[in-house]
Amino acid sequence: MQLNVYVPKQKEPVVRALDEATRRTGRPKNEIILDAIETYLRQHSPRLGSFHLGQVSIPSRDEVYLDREDE
Repeated sequence: MQLNVYVPKQKEPVVRALDEATRRTGRPKNEIILDAIETYLRQHSPRLGSFHLGQVSIPSRDEVYLDREDE
Protein backbone atom coordinates (compact mmCIF):
# COMPACT_ATOMS: atom_id res chain seq x y z
CA MET A 1 0.00 0.00 0.00
CA GLN A 2 1.13 3.52 -0.68
CA LEU A 3 0.17 6.57 1.35
CA ASN A 4 0.82 10.10 0.14
CA VAL A 5 0.80 12.88 2.71
CA TYR A 6 0.54 16.59 2.03
CA VAL A 7 2.98 18.51 4.21
CA PRO A 8 2.13 22.20 4.62
CA LYS A 9 4.98 24.67 4.39
CA GLN A 10 4.90 25.45 8.13
CA LYS A 11 5.64 21.75 8.86
CA GLU A 12 8.83 21.63 6.76
CA PRO A 13 10.97 21.49 9.95
CA VAL A 14 9.28 18.16 10.73
CA VAL A 15 10.33 16.81 7.32
CA ARG A 16 13.89 18.04 7.90
CA ALA A 17 13.91 16.30 11.30
CA LEU A 18 12.68 13.12 9.58
CA ASP A 19 15.48 13.39 7.01
CA GLU A 20 18.01 13.82 9.84
CA ALA A 21 16.60 10.83 11.74
CA THR A 22 16.85 8.76 8.56
CA ARG A 23 20.50 9.69 8.10
CA ARG A 24 21.32 9.23 11.78
CA THR A 25 19.62 5.84 12.22
CA GLY A 26 19.99 4.42 8.73
CA ARG A 27 16.30 3.47 8.82
CA PRO A 28 13.98 4.22 5.90
CA LYS A 29 11.52 7.11 6.28
CA ASN A 30 8.51 4.84 5.93
CA GLU A 31 9.61 2.74 8.94
CA ILE A 32 10.09 5.80 11.12
CA ILE A 33 6.73 7.25 10.08
CA LEU A 34 4.87 3.97 10.61
CA ASP A 35 6.46 3.57 14.06
CA ALA A 36 5.37 7.11 14.95
CA ILE A 37 1.80 6.48 13.77
CA GLU A 38 1.65 3.18 15.64
CA THR A 39 2.86 4.85 18.84
CA TYR A 40 0.36 7.68 18.46
CA LEU A 41 -2.55 5.30 17.89
CA ARG A 42 -1.59 3.19 20.92
CA GLN A 43 -1.45 6.26 23.15
CA HIS A 44 -4.55 8.02 21.87
CA SER A 45 -6.68 5.15 20.49
CA PRO A 46 -8.99 7.45 18.53
CA ARG A 47 -12.53 6.19 17.95
CA LEU A 48 -13.50 6.22 14.32
CA GLY A 49 -17.19 6.75 13.69
CA SER A 50 -19.25 4.66 11.34
CA PHE A 51 -21.18 6.13 8.47
CA HIS A 52 -24.13 4.69 6.63
CA LEU A 53 -23.93 5.49 2.93
CA GLY A 54 -27.37 4.07 2.18
CA GLN A 55 -27.94 1.30 -0.29
CA VAL A 56 -24.98 1.09 -2.64
CA SER A 57 -24.89 -0.73 -5.95
CA ILE A 58 -21.50 -2.19 -6.73
CA PRO A 59 -20.92 -2.91 -10.42
CA SER A 60 -19.75 -6.35 -11.49
CA ARG A 61 -16.22 -6.83 -12.78
CA ASP A 62 -17.61 -7.28 -16.32
CA GLU A 63 -19.47 -3.95 -16.10
CA VAL A 64 -16.34 -2.13 -14.96
CA TYR A 65 -14.17 -3.50 -17.75
CA LEU A 66 -16.90 -3.11 -20.38
CA ASP A 67 -17.04 0.60 -19.55
CA ARG A 68 -13.27 0.85 -19.99
CA GLU A 69 -13.38 -0.74 -23.44
CA ASP A 70 -15.66 2.06 -24.62
CA GLU A 71 -12.98 4.71 -23.90
